[in-house]
Amino acid sequence: MTHAMMGAALGLVFTLALILANPAVVELLNHGGRAAAYVFVATMVTTFAIGASLTGVVFILNEDKDS
Repeated sequence: MTHAMMGAALGLVFTLALILANPAVVELLNHGGRAAAYVFVATMVTTFAIGASLTGVVFILNEDKDS
């Protein structure tokens, strides 16, 4: 669970950095409206959370094998 929360936080930070660093993303989000911005942020956060969760599972399984 903690890996998913860390991934969500990292995804949110990465999304904010992407929006601030890339004017093309800002332009696309402006044309898409509020819903497009919510979908973009939710997609990024979910992607990072799933990736971090899967990585956490791999770490936990490998840790159990070493013990």
